[in-house]
Amino acid sequence: MNKIIVFLFLCSINVLADFNTKCSILITLRLQSTDDAYQDAISKIDQCEKYDILSVTSFLDESVSKVYITDLLQTYCMFNHEIITLIDNKTSYLSCVHRGNARVERKIS
Repeated sequence: MNKIIVFLFLCSINVLADFNTKCSILITLRLQSTDDAYQDAISKIDQCEKYDILSVTSFLDESVSKVYITDLLQTYCMFNHEIITLIDNKTSYLSCVHRGNARVERKIS
């Protein structure tokens, strides 16, 4: 009986470890540099791995955050998992499961 409990415990640890990774990104104004905050965020997201929980917080203006978060959602989030977004005038937030690589931008001609 004890062997079964130990086996189940070890299996549950392994399963939890696969979903316990989080990739946190902040998008803020750059006061001391001219770097583009959005491009910096994309560079960091590209370092995340498939199935990481992508967590993006933006402290930019609401209208700018809405565009950035919508683009990140469409580019990096898995649509078959829960997606959480909050967009307001102080802080905007996106949380989703990372799809592993960016969707290719379609060219409409």
